[in-house]
Amino acid sequence: MSGKQPIRALTSIRGIAAWWVVLYHFREAWPAGYSDIATHVMAQGYLAVDLFFMLSGFVIALNYAGSFRDGVRGSLRFYALRLARIYPLHLAMMIAFLVNPLAIHLFSSQGQIGEGYGADYYVLSLLLVQNWGFTRVLDWNIPAWSISTEWFAYLCFPLLALVLRRLPGRTASRLVLLVLLLGLLVWNGRASGGLGGRIEELGILRCLIEFSIGMILYSLVSTWPARPAALSWAGLAVAVACTATYALSEVPDYVVMPLGFIGLILALLDDRLWPVRLLHGRVLEWLGTVSYSTYLTHYFIKTWVKFLLVPAGPVTIMPMLVYLAATLVASAVMYHAVEIPGQRRVRGWVVRRVPGPAAPRAADEPAAP
Repeated sequence: MSGKQPIRALTSIRGIAAWWVVLYHFREAWPAGYSDIATHVMAQGYLAVDLFFMLSGFVIALNYAGSFRDGVRGSLRFYALRLARIYPLHLAMMIAFLVNPLAIHLFSSQGQIGEGYGADYYVLSLLLVQNWGFTRVLDWNIPAWSISTEWFAYLCFPLLALVLRRLPGRTASRLVLLVLLLGLLVWNGRASGGLGGRIEELGILRCLIEFSIGMILYSLVSTWPARPAALSWAGLAVAVACTATYALSEVPDYVVMPLGFIGLILALLDDRLWPVRLLHGRVLEWLGTVSYSTYLTHYFIKTWVKFLLVPAGPVTIMPMLVYLAATLVASAVMYHAVEIPGQRRVRGWVVRRVPGPAAPRAADEPAAP
């Protein structure tokens, strides 16, 4: 497997995952009786974050695992490039969210801002440490909690990469570590009451475990000179079996879905599989390319669509359609107006001041979940 090449199916799947989260956060506005299956699928959208974390660990390892041979300089360059990737859009959305408490103060009947907009949480969010255990709440741009935990995983990445390089053997030790991490994820899931529970306290551990699993997957496949297609089909079969087991039984999400996501990622690496080639369409790849903008803008749009269009009585389909259309437009606008210009400016500054290997193109990297 060659590094630093875009993997088209991984780009598309993170676009699909981002829209799963979009639907999840507006599921209460889905009209009753439209489709019980759609309601159930939307209710599981929090699982897309777990897929994001694994994808992120895999693709960050793909792009940067060999970037630390020059020691501290390589690590500093990596950190700066990751900030360039995630921070400009995050900062823009934090500024945009200031409109919400201002509007509540000016136009609500009570004139009190209430919960959800704490000043201390805002400062922690600006520093990207809001989900490091300093608080027991989720405020402001709620989905950005995962950006905070991803930043922590990035800080740990050079050490994690060193550990993987120093493990004895090529395959056995990595498989043992993978099993141990899956066991730790089961423990974390049980302690949280499910993968999506107790995010304020245990979300950072959830991210670090799954990010590390993604790194291990890359360290395994990067040593395989060739893989038979049967192995990729087996990964896809595992993904389907785990998903079906979770959907049709009472098995907890943390028991089957992480294993299913591992199988899915392994399958998506193989373009020989016709289901994988279905993800090579331009629309799906574009959705994946702008998925970070989708992820960070949709909650702001959700707040305003819910405020302006969701009635107190029976819910119609119109608010959902407006929400989806506005999120799609905002994804494109913020990607071109903020995300890419911000990345280019910061990355250019980094390249000039911290010499090193060429940085991967932004489109080749995972959207932070």
